[in-house]
Amino acid sequence: MVSHWAEQQGVKCLPVPGFKDLTHGCLAWVEQSCHQHYWATPALERYFLRHSMGLLGIRELIERTLSGRLGKGIIGCDSWAYAYLQQVIGLEGIPAVTLQAMEGKHLANYFANLPASDPCPAVYSTRTGKQVLANHDKGVSKKASATHYKELQRLAAHCRGHLGIAWHYWRNRLRQPASRPDQQGEQSLWLLDVLAEAELPADTSDVATLLLHTLLIHGGLDDQALGHVLPFSHHEALSARFSLTRQGILVSAEGRWQVAPLSYSSVRQLLESRHYLTDVL
Repeated sequence: MVSHWAEQQGVKCLPVPGFKDLTHGCLAWVEQSCHQHYWATPALERYFLRHSMGLLGIRELIERTLSGRLGKGIIGCDSWAYAYLQQVIGLEGIPAVTLQAMEGKHLANYFANLPASDPCPAVYSTRTGKQVLANHDKGVSKKASATHYKELQRLAAHCRGHLGIAWHYWRNRLRQPASRPDQQGEQSLWLLDVLAEAELPADTSDVATLLLHTLLIHGGLDDQALGHVLPFSHHEALSARFSLTRQGILVSAEGRWQVAPLSYSSVRQLLESRHYLTDVL
């Protein structure tokens, strides 16, 4: 969102420091930022590593931001990175806003208006046989709408109101009907009641747990950076990463290993049960 806004407004984004810049505590990328009156950082989690040298640059960035030496800027930051940075460098004095958590009625409106859903098909629950999402071309009573919202509210609660996670669940649970039901010839889909998630076993090792926590704080890392920030040997880190990938807990996106969307809830639950620092959302 921040990058789209910056592009529309003609605002330059601060350069993302490379791996060597972060591991050597280089501040050149911060110095370059001083020549801009208006700036943006779409993903603050890309500007640090959980390492003594890897935090120097972002400490300087925040100090210059608070002092006004960097002009006016907008910073986008993942909720996990924000929780971590609050603890290690402090973010007091920086006004912060966040997206409202999605509820059932919000999800219904969003899913019904996706570009790929034109015209929007009616969606039925395999558990109840009732509509979960109505075809907006047809009239729907207030009572029926309330039923749809209640069904989608279950999804919203499971995803803690996170739109991106809810979208992945929605997409993976939709199925084409084996035979078209008698619904006056309308286009329809079925929503599976449950989805087989990649769940973590109760005996998940400390290495794997810390690796998952590290990936969430950084919004994903490649193998080189991952081995640098974990207090284990490179072999131990890779072994844990291989195992989590085979289980479907991790996926590769844009060259970084990340927690798979459909595994996020179980990973967060594990970290919370073991008293790891979690985000506030």
